[in-house]
Amino acid sequence: MQEKHIIQELEGSIAQLLPVPNLEVVIEHGRSVQWDLRIKANYLGLRFDLIIEVVPANNLPAFRDKIHRLKSSGRAEHAVPVLVAPYLSPERQSLCRKSGVYFMDLSGNVFVAHQSFYVERIGFPNKYPEKRQRRYPFSDKASLILRELLKDPKRQWGIRELAEKIALDPGYVSRMAKSLSESGYASRASGKIKILSPKEILDDWVRAYDLKKNELHRYFVLAPDVKSILQRLRKIDIPRKIEYALSVQAGAGLVAPHAVYKEVHMYVGDGEGIEFFKKELDLKDADQGANLVLMMPYYKHSVFYDSREVEDLRVVSDIQLYIDLYGYTVRGREQAEHLYAKRLEMLFSGGKGDDR
Repeated sequence: MQEKHIIQELEGSIAQLLPVPNLEVVIEHGRSVQWDLRIKANYLGLRFDLIIEVVPANNLPAFRDKIHRLKSSGRAEHAVPVLVAPYLSPERQSLCRKSGVYFMDLSGNVFVAHQSFYVERIGFPNKYPEKRQRRYPFSDKASLILRELLKDPKRQWGIRELAEKIALDPGYVSRMAKSLSESGYASRASGKIKILSPKEILDDWVRAYDLKKNELHRYFVLAPDVKSILQRLRKIDIPRKIEYALSVQAGAGLVAPHAVYKEVHMYVGDGEGIEFFKKELDLKDADQGANLVLMMPYYKHSVFYDSREVEDLRVVSDIQLYIDLYGYTVRGREQAEHLYAKRLEMLFSGGKGDDR
């Protein structure tokens, strides 16, 4: 939804968004150099200005940029900074509150206050669900670009250089680079691309990602605990043609141990791989009481990118580990945050993190 269309809808629905008796509003037309829109309000003699910044794109870098502009331009005593979007999730609403910025969305969620004036209407669903863009940055193939850029956030990549590194068509990489730049995820200058705000990209990525989109095969393997399962895996002579890599808590337990777990999750490249492990480990189908979950990836092109060997077992990259863990119900987010603090945070700040 374009910014001008959001402003038009806001102008037409302001009375419904702020249904306060005796409230008078006058919308100032003509774009300000400081903000997107100003609404002059009069509530029973209390006069104040709603300083509006519009967020048309649902990505965290653009969202934070708008909040920064509001906090910079809304310093006058009578100015009330308000962020407006088609829809603001509870997480985005919470960020507004923590930043001292009020909000309204076209779906009906509102929190605006100034002295004796107070409106809070929360809990309305999204009336404007986004259609997935053709150049969606978190799709399988496109994510290869983010995965490589996030490995060294300070590095500037030439488009052809990057395309060759990740084995993608340069034209596709160029189009995706333009999309990443427009979304605020990357900067482009002199034909080169550089990632911006790595943590905020991960925050948006985990909201777009769902571990359950993988094809899950749940099994029981005869072993007293997860360490024994991993030991049995180590003893198997796995052919090079069989793609596999541990993830979720089992993967994290090898690179940044933190949480206790009872299930081993492992990506397997195809049906042949599934059959191989079923035979070698004598796996039994188990909807209940499963202790080994083999996952056929829906990230078919990228899930094994940068997988590595840790303690004689293959483990997915830290990026894949993080997004897998974040939505996992059993202490997953806690483990993801530990992984970030122990490894990714140092990487993003220019260090190398742990050597595992």
